[in-house]
Amino acid sequence: MASVQIERELAGDPSSVFEWFVDPVLLTRWWPSEADLDVRPGGPFRMYWAEPDVTLRGEYRVVDPGRRLDFTWSWDHEDLPPRLVSITFEDSDVGTTVRVEHDHETESEGSDHRDGWEFFLGRLADRLATA
Repeated sequence: MASVQIERELAGDPSSVFEWFVDPVLLTRWWPSEADLDVRPGGPFRMYWAEPDVTLRGEYRVVDPGRRLDFTWSWDHEDLPPRLVSITFEDSDVGTTVRVEHDHETESEGSDHRDGWEFFLGRLADRLATA
């Protein structure tokens, strides 16, 4: 299995940026419309996007506040094995370097993941700049 790797510099320290990935109120300001999260290793999550009416489910594998977040990724509308997503948070001159690694099987799937992460990390950057 291959993986897409995306890196983005974001304003804020790693602990603060990490919170935007695990606090449902903050998360829904930049990513899904709704989020039900049990943020602990083995804890399940459900994220829902009203447009285009899709649900993502998974399970947290690694929860290391301010440093790392790993989880499985499975769309309700696709019959594919879960993918693994690993996100790291590191101090940088700007604030935090966020690195996302997202597993995929096909080039098309990898391209979709890259486009999605680029779009939503851009939205997160905008929210952090005005927070």
